[in-house]
Amino acid sequence: MPRIVTLTTDFGTGSEYVAEMKGRLLHARSSFTLVDIAHDVPAHDIRWAAWLVGQACFAFPADTLHIVVVDPGVGTGRRLVWARIGTQEFLCPDNGLLTLALRRFPQSAARAIAVPTDAAATFHGRDVLAPAAVRLLDDEPAETLGPAVTDLARLRWPEPEETTAEIRGEIIHVDAFGNLVTSLPAALLPRLAAAGRLRVGPHEITTIVRTYGAAAPGTAVALVGSQGYIEVAVVEGRASELLAAGLGTAVILPVAVSP
Repeated sequence: MPRIVTLTTDFGTGSEYVAEMKGRLLHARSSFTLVDIAHDVPAHDIRWAAWLVGQACFAFPADTLHIVVVDPGVGTGRRLVWARIGTQEFLCPDNGLLTLALRRFPQSAARAIAVPTDAAATFHGRDVLAPAAVRLLDDEPAETLGPAVTDLARLRWPEPEETTAEIRGEIIHVDAFGNLVTSLPAALLPRLAAAGRLRVGPHEITTIVRTYGAAAPGTAVALVGSQGYIEVAVVEGRASELLAAGLGTAVILPVAVSP
């Protein structure tokens, strides 16, 4: 079975930069299946990309090679790396893109990749990562890419904070439907049901449901999303717009008081 290679970038759909990377990959002697995950990651948004990588890439078969290029620091001293996390392999800048992946699955190996002297300082995806992928596809061992590293960069990732009165979180992702994914894990659903409400910024959400369609259109609801976190949605609408909320907006789950 041909190996699977994925591409994720902030280059934009139809970009010549995507085409150039694909052209470099096609220099591999081995056959492979190329899958575009996304090229419309918000420009320079490492945290958005880290969410996408951590959630989407692990749905692929074992040994898929994921090339991720969201690299506002291209040409600076930040490293380029190959890493094996769980059953997946990654080629990307070492700028925090792998934060959520590393939270979900163990890192078994990582290598720093040398930048050739003739590489364009502004396009390491084409001139460094794609050629590294070709080497791996043509059965060069990952050890030839460069020295081992153990200290991959990580972004600050919000954790819920509990007091006697409430559990504090924040919005960590806004999906394509405008749903607001919170940092509160699904395990807190019983406590949400007991409290009967969730505050997002200044807004209180009092409709707790299991599915998006369980309330009337236009209703703001809280539920557990498919990615394992409590999220807030507006039935047939956009919670991000109705609640004027986005990344970093505070989320408060009151602690229910026993009668």
